[in-house]
Amino acid sequence: MERRYKISIIRENTNGVKRNGSWNGIIGTLQREEADLGLSPFAISLERYEAIEFCGSITGDSTGILVKYPEPIVSSTSAIEVFSIGVWIGWIISAAAVVGISVILSHISKKFKVEADERGVVSHESFAWYLYGVLISQGSYLPSCPWPLKLLAATWCIVAFVFVNIYNSTLTSYMSVTYQRPLINSFSDLAASSTFKATVLTGSIQDIDLLGSNSGVLKILADKIQKCSPDCRRFNLNEMFALVLGEEPYVSIVPWTVGIAALKKHNLEREKCRLAMAHETMSWKPMFMGVPKTSPYIEEINRESLWFIDTALFDYLHAQYLKKPSQCRLNYNAKGVSTKTFKNRVILKQFYLPFLILFCGYFLAFLQFLREKVCFLIGWRC
Repeated sequence: MERRYKISIIRENTNGVKRNGSWNGIIGTLQREEADLGLSPFAISLERYEAIEFCGSITGDSTGILVKYPEPIVSSTSAIEVFSIGVWIGWIISAAAVVGISVILSHISKKFKVEADERGVVSHESFAWYLYGVLISQGSYLPSCPWPLKLLAATWCIVAFVFVNIYNSTLTSYMSVTYQRPLINSFSDLAASSTFKATVLTGSIQDIDLLGSNSGVLKILADKIQKCSPDCRRFNLNEMFALVLGEEPYVSIVPWTVGIAALKKHNLEREKCRLAMAHETMSWKPMFMGVPKTSPYIEEINRESLWFIDTALFDYLHAQYLKKPSQCRLNYNAKGVSTKTFKNRVILKQFYLPFLILFCGYFLAFLQFLREKVCFLIGWRC
């Protein structure tokens, strides 16, 4: 059976905004019965439900933040960032404790004459130097000492072996991976930022949620958007995307599917990563088709939407159109940081800290040399 239909583009580029008691956009067109079906999926709100009928659940959508693609993070302190500060502090304390215990054991051995000669006394400088040599896998000479000190040194060697090998293997992978995190990666980041502005599509469910918020992060964002209106409340998605791509610090609060469409368009057209979706999403809502309250097609649309799901067309839609494109994808971890294999060579900036430590070592050695010469000239014992 042949069916004829006409697709019209409404004058206002919005789902619908209620002003002075009347709706514009798609909702206004359906309410005036100038169309039989709104092709744009809607999320339900009380005001919308009072104006039109919702039927035919086809998908669901979340709210996300469209941001500029983040630059790779290259750290000049990557040589020590392999482990956390707590791990390094723990190792320093452990080394100091081992040296202290060795000195105590050595003096106890001497006092109670556990050893027959003075070889039982090991200075803390000698033992500390031995531990350092083991830690950097260079080895060192340990003077003859009693068995308690030998056991203590053996234990340190085993633990240092594990620590050093973990550090070496992790350092290689750490310096061959780039870390990326957008400056605005959550709604809390956006609310706390005094620099970034957020845009929202007028009449969208995101706009409605923000206007209806009474507290918390959404209320802060709603106030910020209200202050910068009309720059922040737009009627055109392309204008919102252009602001994010521009020089000024803008982000866009958009439905997840809209954000994915923007990624596919702007990241592929120039073969350069330009846009990304922030890590945090919120406010997942089911989406429905909109029809007039008096529509005779409600039952038919509901039946066809169930058929759409039962025949796995919904899964096909999600796999083909609602997933992030593989190009420029940021695979976030639990902390909102994306990691990616670094194809370029390791750069000099990553070795700034080791070179700084090397320079400090040279400088201290030079100062010690001067100190010894001065002491020799004036006849002091240094």
